[in-house]
Amino acid sequence: MHSPLCAALAATQILEWVFSYDGIHEPEPLAITAAAAALLVSDIPLTKAVAGVQVGYIPDSGFVVNPTVRQMQQSQLDLMMAGTADAVLMIEGFCDWMTEEQMIQAVATGHAAISSMCNQLTEWAAKVGKKQKRPERLLPPAGLDQALKQLAAERVEAAYRSVAIKEERTAAISAIYKETLTTLRTNDTYSKQFPALDDMTFNAAWKYFESGIMRQLVLNEGIRMDGRKVTEIRPITSRADVLPRTHGSALFTRGETQALCVATLGSDSDAQKIDSIRGGNPTDSDGEEINSSVRDTRGLERFYLQYFFPPSSVGE
Repeated sequence: MHSPLCAALAATQILEWVFSYDGIHEPEPLAITAAAAALLVSDIPLTKAVAGVQVGYIPDSGFVVNPTVRQMQQSQLDLMMAGTADAVLMIEGFCDWMTEEQMIQAVATGHAAISSMCNQLTEWAAKVGKKQKRPERLLPPAGLDQALKQLAAERVEAAYRSVAIKEERTAAISAIYKETLTTLRTNDTYSKQFPALDDMTFNAAWKYFESGIMRQLVLNEGIRMDGRKVTEIRPITSRADVLPRTHGSALFTRGETQALCVATLGSDSDAQKIDSIRGGNPTDSDGEEINSSVRDTRGLERFYLQYFFPPSSVGE
């Protein structure tokens, strides 16, 4: 694992625009790759090349990397991936009743394409890229990680093992955090060893220390932070028709997470106009319209989701 502390030269933003769209190829995987390629040839110290792909699955053809819009209409899988030549960094998507083995194969298919792209990007950057800036790494004080282990490891591990309720576990970890920081600053031995220990340095070192405990519990004992094994899921329940005067409603609960869903039926005038490059229904290379179940040719969405996440829902 890398040190938690490193100097940052400047904040970095990547802005992308689609200037031209053919209605055939999805722009999202290209956007991921383009953003990483821009970083790779700049002087920003990006360690490895990153690329993105979309993976589909068509029953008669198998897995397809970066499928066209028409192919996606037939696909049982919509999987967006990003990664480096030797690792998968991000997976997002959904499927229509595929097996675990098929999903593993889909990830392998996508990563094979990503790996090839990253190798080519690395070769390209070596030819045209700028010399990368290498900021000086700001390492935590020597011995701080060991001090955290001595002062807090047993208590933090016990909290992760035994406290199942998130709010109570967070409070317990917070108390240990504060007590440990106070000890490091007031104890004669530790205060002499770390005389200039500021909040930012301690916080970064604590996160590194805490994540190490979480990781070791998962890898060595198969235990997650709320005491669950890696093969266990949170209790899941659902109730329908929980609100009396709506067209539809349901309450979904998974562990401590709840979602209250309300459905409203409306007329064509309630459809949502979508101002996007895709416009109405997509077309193929011959200009033939591809049918869509939720969007008509006027670019109106007949089904849309409004999502609210108020601060009170997480106790704020």
